[in-house]
Amino acid sequence: GRSFHHFNTLKRHYAPDDPIEEVFEVLQKHALLVQGLWVPKSSLLFPGDPSKSLARDYVLLLFSKNPFISYDKVNNLSTSRKEEVKGFLKILAIESPPLKGWKLKENTDENFKKEYPDIVKKQEQIWKAGEDNVTNHIWRGAKGGPSRTKPGTVIKSEKAGNSDKVARKVAPGAHAGRTMSDETREAIPKALKKVFQTYKVCSLQLIRKGLRDLALSQSTLPKADARLVVKAAYGADAPEHELQDVVSQVAVELHGGLFVMKSSQENPECDPLREVVINLLRVKDKLKKAEVTAAAQVSLKRDITNNEYNKVMSDFCEYKGNWWVLKSGDGKPS
Repeated sequence: GRSFHHFNTLKRHYAPDDPIEEVFEVLQKHALLVQGLWVPKSSLLFPGDPSKSLARDYVLLLFSKNPFISYDKVNNLSTSRKEEVKGFLKILAIESPPLKGWKLKENTDENFKKEYPDIVKKQEQIWKAGEDNVTNHIWRGAKGGPSRTKPGTVIKSEKAGNSDKVARKVAPGAHAGRTMSDETREAIPKALKKVFQTYKVCSLQLIRKGLRDLALSQSTLPKADARLVVKAAYGADAPEHELQDVVSQVAVELHGGLFVMKSSQENPECDPLREVVINLLRVKDKLKKAEVTAAAQVSLKRDITNNEYNKVMSDFCEYKGNWWVLKSGDGKPS
């Protein structure tokens, strides 16, 4: 879906017969004006994720003043903030290295600004009122890097599921992050299927990134999928042991902390052989065809075909110097 909406289009599609005052009343409850265009409020898109809402609000705030954002407004942020902000810039803007910045994807709706100056003024006041809050929060920790929650402190779950009514303690030394609600635990395995479609082999770090990226792309997904990936993205900040626990429902950890899906989404009929190969890779870091064929004879009690062999091996391995080795898991789409 589009990120920015022209008022005339919204009115024509959703409220062709309603009085204009009523349309504005509803619109201003749920959306904000940026360069004469309407965008959904961040709190609607990320109700349980203040960090994402803040990053998006910061981008929208800057664009509400100017359809161009220079690199220095972003590059000096703390690392984690910068990544989140850039994630939204990729959705809302087009990067222009020659101009050293980002340009709003849509052109300003000058007609709207001329036609409804009172609404424009009111929206400017709303942005002004929230500006200090957004700016102060986004720049917090910029000099010394992002502020971390101390290990051992209580992290509240983003939405208390039944078993999560009591916020759990993160084990000392665990990576600080919110502990997962039941909803998030259920959503992650489904969302992981999408992540592993892009990256066949994933480190835990890449899984975190993949879950976040999915949530950022949620505006392009059907509603049910969008809700799912947003819930799953909460898990991207979970402590390592907790995330690993959920990931291992659908994926297997091999050497080097790399994960592959237990089952193939493209060729599920090859799963018996896939399991044979995965078991071999648990103990060896490179394989030859003879080993796979022999192991398949023992486990599957049959000869394997070249076709199924190639399908399984090329899915998460690559052929290097006469050996099959696990793909790198470096985040380059397979």
